[in-house]
Amino acid sequence: MKKHISQLGLLSIILLILTLGLFYKVLNPWFNPIFPFIIFYFFIFNLVQHSALLKTKEKSPMAFNTSFMAWFAVKLFLNLTIIIVFVLLNRSEALSFILYFATCYIFYTVFEVTSLVKSLKSK
Repeated sequence: MKKHISQLGLLSIILLILTLGLFYKVLNPWFNPIFPFIIFYFFIFNLVQHSALLKTKEKSPMAFNTSFMAWFAVKLFLNLTIIIVFVLLNRSEALSFILYFATCYIFYTVFEVTSLVKSLKSK
C-alpha cells in the first residue's frame, strides 16, 4: 500500500507541476484556481478506492468483481455530479473545466487499473 501511495503522490505532483506550468504560463486565460483541487479530489478518491478494493479482495475474492463495478459506478456518478454542478454554476469556465477534469480522470483511471492489475497479479 505504501508503494501505491507514493506512486499516486508522484502522479499527482507531476500533474500539478504540468498544470501550473502549462496553464499558468501558456494557457493562462483558461486557468482555473480549482484545478489543483481536482488533482486532490482524484488523489483521495483513488486512495480510498484502491484500499477498499484490496481489502475486499483479501476478505472475499469472489466479491471483488462486484465491488469493483460498484466503485466504478459510484465514481462515474460522483464525477458526473461534480461536472454538472460546476457547469451550471460557471458556464463561462465550463469547457476548460470539463477538458481538465476529463484529462485527470483518464490519467488517474489508467493509473488505478494498472496498479490494481499489478497488485492482484502479485497476490
